[in-house]
Amino acid sequence: MDDLEDDDPVADQVPSVPIGTKRLRACLVSKLVKTEAQFIEEGCENVPELPIRGDRDAMLQCTTPHFDGMVALMDPEKSWVGRWQGISKLHPGCYALKVYGNLSVDMVEILEENGRTYTPNEEDD
Repeated sequence: MDDLEDDDPVADQVPSVPIGTKRLRACLVSKLVKTEAQFIEEGCENVPELPIRGDRDAMLQCTTPHFDGMVALMDPEKSWVGRWQGISKLHPGCYALKVYGNLSVDMVEILEENGRTYTPNEEDD
């Protein structure tokens, strides 16, 4: 067996990092941070059930510009920060530490139809 061979599927994943610092948004489900254009072009790798790709209105419903902090998760399986933030099973990329807002009822129904459970984000008083 070749020493360079790796059976880790995460190692083959290209991290999703924002291109620039303008028009950043965070996914309301996974907290993945990208630019508006990246979400429209690529969708959210962690929640492919959401109809974000190619649909600006859906992207605006499923993401938020209101988030605090950001952490880069490049090797999710080995990252103590990933475990601490509960994102160690997600696609490599940049993640918000906290997001503000929640999915619309329509988007929650899409997730549920696909067997996914949505946990609303905590709201500050």
